[in-house]
Amino acid sequence: MNLSSVALPPVDEKTATIFMALELTKSTWLVALHSPAVDKISLHRLQGGDTEGLLALIEHRREQAQAALTHPVRVMSCYEAGYDGFWLHRFLCDRGIDNQVLDAASILVDRRSRRAKTDRLDAAALLRTLMALERGELRVCRVVRVPSLEQENDRRRSRERARLVNERGQHSSRVKGIWMTQGIRDFKPARRDWPARDAAHG
Repeated sequence: MNLSSVALPPVDEKTATIFMALELTKSTWLVALHSPAVDKISLHRLQGGDTEGLLALIEHRREQAQAALTHPVRVMSCYEAGYDGFWLHRFLCDRGIDNQVLDAASILVDRRSRRAKTDRLDAAALLRTLMALERGELRVCRVVRVPSLEQENDRRRSRERARLVNERGQHSSRVKGIWMTQGIRDFKPARRDWPARDAAHG
């Protein structure tokens, strides 16, 4: 569903590139598109996770552009690193789409005035950032290095272990706090002999 259009200077036709930016939430994907055959940004709203709808939209726009330009057109896309992780990046790349995952904190914004914050404006701004990257303006943002599946799995195990170690420390501190209320200051719940020591204190 086309929501609106925003005027934008045309891209050099020799690039023959459709630019696409995705503003992702759990419930909604807002897709900003710029075709080399049209000098406007079009916005489209999809249900979150609707990969088939996204591919259909891309193919429809690609066919339109190729018919207008009479030569092949590539697709370049981006989204901000966040909740969705990297599965969508791999999904797009596997289908021949040149995707970039961008570091949201690194994207340049105009700090001289208050910046309106809406999904619509964010999607259009993200698209302009992608187009600037393609023009060679590397300082507009930082591209995230996407790990391999093996690296990501290794990181997940490491993060999970760190989380469990942290939880263990929190539980141990709470148990020590309970014993402190009973005047017992040397109780160590991590020791294997804590039941016997507990009985001795009792």
